[in-house]
Amino acid sequence: MEHEQPARPAMERYFLEANRWALVLLLGAMAVLVIANVISRYVFSVSFTWVEEVTRYMMIWAAFLGAGPALRVGGHIAIETLPAALPPGMARALRAVLVVVMAITLLAMGWLGVEYAIFGWEQETPVLNWPFGKVYLAIPVGAALMLVHLVLVARQWIGMGEWDKVEGFDPQAL
Repeated sequence: MEHEQPARPAMERYFLEANRWALVLLLGAMAVLVIANVISRYVFSVSFTWVEEVTRYMMIWAAFLGAGPALRVGGHIAIETLPAALPPGMARALRAVLVVVMAITLLAMGWLGVEYAIFGWEQETPVLNWPFGKVYLAIPVGAALMLVHLVLVARQWIGMGEWDKVEGFDPQAL
């Protein structure tokens, strides 16, 4: 049974748009850098060694920044058979427990990610000599953003077992 999604508060809409635009810009920049480097390599016989390193780190950031929007639509791996087999009240209780477990996991991931980033700040990347901590910051930032996304969709998911809907996209159909 399809339920109408309630209108989102303005702050949530801004948060979603900022997250989406960060991903769009990051992925767009990656594509431009890789294509430009390929053209440069094959047309001018010049390859920029830093492009591979930068785009690798951009991909890491994109993965962590994209985890929250994927969570919102139920795009992560999930086992739906147990909640579907339970009576509605028990299914809601199970989903509530799962939200708490996910939140605790994300808090731990954020905490450990901060420690990892601090540890990595003393190490440098091979080509650009950047602190690895800049790359590792993707872990706590991504965990924090994913936690915000979880909080924003938890009530709907616990209550109805439904994720956000994105027109033209169904992660379960993939």
